[in-house]
Amino acid sequence: MSKWLDMNLTCTQISFKTQQPYSYNPMNCVFELDSHKLYLGNINAANDAQYLRKHDVGAVLSVIDTSDIKLEKSVIHLWIAAEDCESVQLIRYFDQASNFIQNNLKHTNVLVHCYAGISRSSSLIIAYLLKCQGYSLKEAINKIKSQRPQVDPNDGFLEQLKEYEDKLKSTKTNQNSSLNKSASKYLSLNSSLEKQTSVPKGRQSISNFNIYCNLNSEVTKTNIRNLQLKTIKIPNTKSSFLEKSCSPSNINTQKSQGKTFFSNSKHEDPWKQYQQIKNQETVWNKQILGMKNIYSNHSRQHSLNQ
Repeated sequence: MSKWLDMNLTCTQISFKTQQPYSYNPMNCVFELDSHKLYLGNINAANDAQYLRKHDVGAVLSVIDTSDIKLEKSVIHLWIAAEDCESVQLIRYFDQASNFIQNNLKHTNVLVHCYAGISRSSSLIIAYLLKCQGYSLKEAINKIKSQRPQVDPNDGFLEQLKEYEDKLKSTKTNQNSSLNKSASKYLSLNSSLEKQTSVPKGRQSISNFNIYCNLNSEVTKTNIRNLQLKTIKIPNTKSSFLEKSCSPSNINTQKSQGKTFFSNSKHEDPWKQYQQIKNQETVWNKQILGMKNIYSNHSRQHSLNQ
């Protein structure tokens, strides 16, 4: 009698095992960011401290309606109490869960789990992929299903994920439109400032008059023939007249609008020209200062004539 009972029990066990689906891991890696892994799993993975240490999990996100979660004190933990029910508004926690995953995934591996690792936890990871990684809803579902095939958010969570995706898209378009508006305002403001700061043609002619005739009265005709006038553009700053006229950075070998300056016809290096001018500074100092007074008087007269 006992043999038949044992045989019957054995056959029942065998038939029961054949009806069960193939086994899955307690958790599966569904995403990687900078060599750190995001795991999706069940409550058994969360309660196995040795298993978490083996996979270097330093942060756990629990979305479950029970407090039977045993974690080490060193593990960062966020618990969201929510049932696996279509009427539960899980969308309220999408931003919080996404920020938790993103912040902790920068320095450690992260586990997101519910009771079975099928609906609630997968919904939060899908929301993270939508917000922080730019996935579409279809791409995110296919991404985690390829790593954990039993993933299956309930219909209520899927509708909330669609709503969340539309919300993110509208926010992104609003931000782009605001950036375009700010850029257009900046361009229009810049163009108006350029118009205001542009120099009138009448005043440009004053800045272009030649001053070489007043520079040195001792220059002979033969020396003037060996000199070539090159125009340089002096920046509109409050620097001294000596810096504007004698600085090597202001010596330009190409023609441009601005005040004229002497340049040797032999096309010497501007730095050598600068050294030559500095050597003659003691001789030309008074004459340059007198030329500055002439230039300032001429500018005052022109402003009064206008």
